[in-house]
Amino acid sequence: MGNLLPALFCVPLLVIGLIRFRPEDPFGMPSLACFVAFPIVGWLALNFLGFFGNGWMKRELARRLGFTGTRGPERFFVGIARPSFRSALDAHEDVGYLVVHPDRLEFVGETVRVTFPREDVRKVRIRWNPHSWVLLGRWIAVEGVAGDRPIRLSIEPRERATLLGNLFYSEKLIARLREWASTS
Repeated sequence: MGNLLPALFCVPLLVIGLIRFRPEDPFGMPSLACFVAFPIVGWLALNFLGFFGNGWMKRELARRLGFTGTRGPERFFVGIARPSFRSALDAHEDVGYLVVHPDRLEFVGETVRVTFPREDVRKVRIRWNPHSWVLLGRWIAVEGVAGDRPIRLSIEPRERATLLGNLFYSEKLIARLREWASTS
């Protein structure tokens, strides 16, 4: 839904612009207005509707996992992707909770469960994701080595209702993960 709802708002503008376009008047107001409105409306719709249903998912998953209330280890609601994940429709492989334990990070989602021991972590850094292309998001990449094999977990916070809100929130999360990774 997070991809379809924004498209419902902006794609009609593009279609109307194409229908109203006249080669003899390429800068005619009706088509030009639609062409200009298309990316603006698309960006706004993606920001506000890109995480449609996010609050419900967060509450429902917390209930199912027994994470309701404030007790227990520190946790963040996030979307993740492992390096092998590829999708044309979604940046996130799974949505769930990133749990910060003293000795490890643990992601618990609907379909994926990943544990990342702190001794395997080499760096926490920012990487591009599909939301980065429209300045609405980024990955926080926890990278390391397990044995002799490089490993990475890409994380995007979903704590806020909008993509832009989560982009700003990612500053807090990256600072927390860097602090966690640097403690001995």
